[in-house]
Amino acid sequence: MKVLVIAPHPDDETLCCGGSIIRHVTRGDEVHVIVVTDGRYGAPKEELRGSKELVEMRMRELHRAVRRLGLTPNDVTFLGFEDAHVKYRVKEVTDALRDVVRDLNASLLYSPLPYDGHPDHSTVGKIVTGINVMTRFYLIWIPIGTRKVGLLPLRRWKRVKVNIEEYREKKVEALNEYRSQLGGLTRILERLTGKYETFYLRDTSTP
Repeated sequence: MKVLVIAPHPDDETLCCGGSIIRHVTRGDEVHVIVVTDGRYGAPKEELRGSKELVEMRMRELHRAVRRLGLTPNDVTFLGFEDAHVKYRVKEVTDALRDVVRDLNASLLYSPLPYDGHPDHSTVGKIVTGINVMTRFYLIWIPIGTRKVGLLPLRRWKRVKVNIEEYREKKVEALNEYRSQLGGLTRILERLTGKYETFYLRDTSTP
């Protein structure tokens, strides 16, 4: 099986489905990761935000992390769109994602949900819903306050829980490579490093 993991930012691939990536690799599946943005604004340290230094740092962290997951840097495509600007580049991102899916002939995608609370994630998710390949959608940033209403459509989606207990330690090791990010991920790490990884299938999909 050819699997494509779509990550809006470096680290999303590990947060959402690091255990599942290891599971696929262990089973002999071909796994590729596509990172949409450069992550230049994602850092707990304000002085790093927007800098070329942060972009380069996150790329190095990404390469170290995927090695922990059983991949190599050659298994990663870095599109390099500006962080936080996906909603302004929908056509270009759509064309790029479609090209990669076609070139890899992927039969299973992992993508953020179109209802994720982060605008880069939700925009990528909306784009992927238009690609006719079986997709497991993941949720990282839960909308807060009244925005939680946006999750109501999930009631029509099928939820799948993948047991990653035997791969959990390696997933955590991969996450620890993202040293520039860990201070800002505290509130979601507990939810995303448990025994299961949770995905959602559209009601027209099958697991």
